[in-house]
Amino acid sequence: MSGPKISLSCQEVSRLLSDRQDETLPAADRARLRLHLVMCGACRNVQEQMDFMRRAMQQLGKESDGGP
Repeated sequence: MSGPKISLSCQEVSRLLSDRQDETLPAADRARLRLHLVMCGACRNVQEQMDFMRRAMQQLGKESDGGP
């Protein structure tokens, strides 16, 4: 019997980053995601791009609602 899988592939990280936009991830997934992001610059770039897009869309939504 083996323990829980600790490492993630970049493909799994991409899916988790996307899922995180829509829902709260379980604690184990959050920890595995953080560990991978510490070690993988490419996935950190993907995370930064997704975060930028989310902020831009939120700002666009505020502007179209007449907010500041």
